[in-house]
Amino acid sequence: MRRIPGRCVAALAAVAGAGVLAAACGSSGPSSGTQTFDLTTHSISGSPVYHAVASGVFSATGTMQAASSASNAPLVARFPGGTFQVGNLTTGKESANVNPKTCAAVFNVTGVGYKLSHGTGSYKGITGHGNATLKFTGTLPKLTNGGCNQSSTALPVPGSTTTTVHASGPATVP
Repeated sequence: MRRIPGRCVAALAAVAGAGVLAAACGSSGPSSGTQTFDLTTHSISGSPVYHAVASGVFSATGTMQAASSASNAPLVARFPGGTFQVGNLTTGKESANVNPKTCAAVFNVTGVGYKLSHGTGSYKGITGHGNATLKFTGTLPKLTNGGCNQSSTALPVPGSTTTTVHASGPATVP
């Protein structure tokens, strides 16, 4: 399960960036305010594409994806008008729970910090930071003895996963 949470932390940062990007597209002058962002994927790939929704001062939809497969790679937010990066991720507090009968797993990460930078197009000069939380749910494969495979290489049962990220913080688009 460790490889999925690491990718999820990157997704957290991506969510935060999506909202700021939306702000850049919708304003004619500098805009600042608190943004909230929600990211969702059902993929278990090493670098999933997240559907991103920004709300609050700015509203937009787009995608976010890690720039590479490295665990510390920034996320690239893509929205109408340009791109930006969500990086400088800090580690958060992790918790996990696996139901021993059904192998349903829930993995949470809270308090992940992020920073917004490297804007292009409408997002040139974007700045911001905030905190994010992540929730991963999925079903782990069963071992031949009936237990749940909780090894670091175990992949969840295809079609059983959902990862959601909620992020919030101040952002400015020049």
